[in-house]
Amino acid sequence: MKEYYKIGEISKLYGIGTDSLRYYEEIGILKPRRDDNGYRMYSINDIRTLNILRELRSIGFSMAEIKNHLADFDVAKTLNLFQEEIDTIDQKVKSLESLKTQLADRIEEIQDHLRAEATFGQIEIKSLLPRKILKLSENVYRDADLDFVIKKLQKENEDQLYIIGNGDMGATIPLDYIRQGNYGHFNSVFCIMGENDDFDTVIAGGDYLCTTVKGGYDRIPVAWKSLFTDLEKRGLAADGDPMELYIIDNHDTSVESEYITQLQIKIKAGNTK
Repeated sequence: MKEYYKIGEISKLYGIGTDSLRYYEEIGILKPRRDDNGYRMYSINDIRTLNILRELRSIGFSMAEIKNHLADFDVAKTLNLFQEEIDTIDQKVKSLESLKTQLADRIEEIQDHLRAEATFGQIEIKSLLPRKILKLSENVYRDADLDFVIKKLQKENEDQLYIIGNGDMGATIPLDYIRQGNYGHFNSVFCIMGENDDFDTVIAGGDYLCTTVKGGYDRIPVAWKSLFTDLEKRGLAADGDPMELYIIDNHDTSVESEYITQLQIKIKAGNTK
């Protein structure tokens, strides 16, 4: 066995580029000597170091962590390094399990709404429990700008909110504005949170006059008019700003006819018949 190996031999042996070997030298992990012609010559110690480096990289350690470890290590430090990585993996697994649960719940939610298609367009009173939400109050005067504000809410809470696969996004509309038959002005966006999630406010529980719209957003203004007409016929009064819930929207499909939006008006307590 030779005592020293050229950079080309090491590159071929490990299947890595010579640029990577030069980088490992640049950051002080490998320390090849130079021969009389200035060529890099890698010793058995360099090969041992490269073996450790490749193994640690394969299980997720950063170059900074590897460099720090190789500077001075014994069995105890190696075991500690491995335990720290196990702890990191456990956190990643926990995060992935949470995401998996969210996506599975989202699949079930979409399928439930699709099965309920026969009820779309019907107006009914629903008794709803309080809902914990994350909310961003911001005036929007064009329906097309809602996506931007929803993204801002997601950005501020990116450790909790996923736009793709999240059917709990919604927006509120100023009551006086929508009651007059106008549409396109929103004053907040929100996301309904789970029981154990962080939240900043609560949508009050109570009786809500609701209808579900399937199709593009151009169908929603007519649905709002129908909802307020029904509210008046029933002799009911609205309590607070109405809201839209985007059950299936442009994050789920590019086919507008597949959109599902639920409209909700809270009914003033003691006002239901």
